[in-house]
Amino acid sequence: RSRAASLPPSYTTCGDATAAIELAEISSRDARNAWLGDVAVTYKADGSSLTEADLSIEATWRERIRRKFPTHGILGEEYGSDTGASAFTWVLDPIDGTRQFGTGLLNFASLISVCRDGGPIVGIIDLPLLGARYVAAEGRGTIFDGRSVRTSGQRKIQTAKISLANPESFTGDVAHGYERLRSSGSLKVFDGGAPAYGSLSRGLIDICLNGTDLDAYDICALCPVVTEAGGVISDWAGHPLTMTMAASGAIVASASPKLHAIVLEMLGDGVNGR
Repeated sequence: RSRAASLPPSYTTCGDATAAIELAEISSRDARNAWLGDVAVTYKADGSSLTEADLSIEATWRERIRRKFPTHGILGEEYGSDTGASAFTWVLDPIDGTRQFGTGLLNFASLISVCRDGGPIVGIIDLPLLGARYVAAEGRGTIFDGRSVRTSGQRKIQTAKISLANPESFTGDVAHGYERLRSSGSLKVFDGGAPAYGSLSRGLIDICLNGTDLDAYDICALCPVVTEAGGVISDWAGHPLTMTMAASGAIVASASPKLHAIVLEMLGDGVNGR
């Protein structure tokens, strides 16, 4: 049975969300089959990993988007940007966490987002190996495995569960903010990738922090998943994440506005060396 069948009516009547779910159904099968097979990893000029699954999934997505929404723009990690004639742009990352995917590890995801005038309004974090998926759309809440989820609402940094990205992504000025947050909270996990932001949306993690090595296709899908579940996500200065803002990399998400304000102050103090 398709996981789309268990979505509430508010999603099945949302055209962009329904189309995004259809794309995720395709990529979930293909990514899982590729991971179970003999994964051949190559490397791009910037040293990041690349597999055939990255290329084939994004190519399939693009073909289907162009057919169904010919005026929409597309921004993908593997094939770049196609400017559309409407306010809508699809932002795609077929295998987010290719480093983990290519080494046989589990914490990767397929990310699909729809942005309107640069602002993310639909987001999907698909976990192919688990048969699980986070779906969020503007005003419709966040769904995980067919049920509505909410953040923990945590307000205290002392008892927060914190997910920190790969330590190598925190260099230069942002290293100070990272160290301040690493010394806080009641529990830390590391390098959780996009799945960590899904866990935040269902109350299992309270803070997610990433450094400057992300781009719009790594970020846009996370935004509706976090915010529609009651969380807050921004850059380290507290600015909302649009397609343009996301290109600057470093982001943070929190389970409540109160906690987010505390985290932003800590990150600012760390960056300024106070």
